[in-house]
Amino acid sequence: MGEDHVAWRSGLFRAGPLGQRIGLRTTGGRDAAAAARVIDRPSRPIGRVAALLDRLVVRMSIGPRVPNPLAGVEPPVRTLLNDADGVAFIHSSMPGRCVAALSKGGSPHYVLKVGKVDDHPLRNEAEFLSKIPGMRLPFNVPELLYADLVGDHFAVVTLAWNHSRLAGPLSRTELLNITEALGAANTGGVSIAHGDLAPWNVLRTPQGIGLVDWEAATFAGQPLHDLVHYLVQAGAHLRWTDVTAVVRELTHPHGMVAELAHRLGCHPSQADEMLHAYFTESPPVHIPRVRRFRDSVAAGVGIPPPR
Repeated sequence: MGEDHVAWRSGLFRAGPLGQRIGLRTTGGRDAAAAARVIDRPSRPIGRVAALLDRLVVRMSIGPRVPNPLAGVEPPVRTLLNDADGVAFIHSSMPGRCVAALSKGGSPHYVLKVGKVDDHPLRNEAEFLSKIPGMRLPFNVPELLYADLVGDHFAVVTLAWNHSRLAGPLSRTELLNITEALGAANTGGVSIAHGDLAPWNVLRTPQGIGLVDWEAATFAGQPLHDLVHYLVQAGAHLRWTDVTAVVRELTHPHGMVAELAHRLGCHPSQADEMLHAYFTESPPVHIPRVRRFRDSVAAGVGIPPPR
């Protein structure tokens, strides 16, 4: 599309007061709107409304003009950009990283993540995306096309899923089956963990459930981490459930943690240790309402909040 000669435009809602951190930028038109739909999938209602309004603005190419945010990208990534009919760009929550989607013929084709040279989480995602397909897990992961240095940045390119959407609340069966598959998969006898199995990283695709954003994936041997994390994040961020319900799933003999531990052959003492590790070793939370929710769940499980 000759990126150097395309008029880039700013979103009005996902780049203004409601989404300044996100900083939506697009090339405008139908293809750019299709690209924006792939990388800008807010989970909360106000964000969804803002994203929908911005896609309408993008289709009409009426946002204010801005500089090309990908001007410094070099081959081979530039080849993809030049072959696209529409591009959408946002800032990642990871400092120094951006995410772009490229579409052609009205359908998304590629997702591009560009970080700093020392962006270790992005490098970690590339490593896991190269290994997971061989494990034959019962869900989809983005197909890795390219991961390498691009100038003074590290870039990862994956195929985009067309007609995909946020999965919404997973059923008990879906969540247990996904986390069982993760906990049972192993390399060298150590189970894998997605690390950030949260509602916004679970999609429904024409081929079934898909998991994205593997930056925090590990071979840490904590097979209950993903289940606990999903339950806590669904309640703390999205209010799909409350503290009492989460505590029950974590502690009741017939709760999901007990069921998953049984499926994976974990002794009850191991399950208790993993539950304790989640609340004491996870990174600190800076959003007050999320911190309050997690601390309340930890207290319900019998773990005092950190000082």
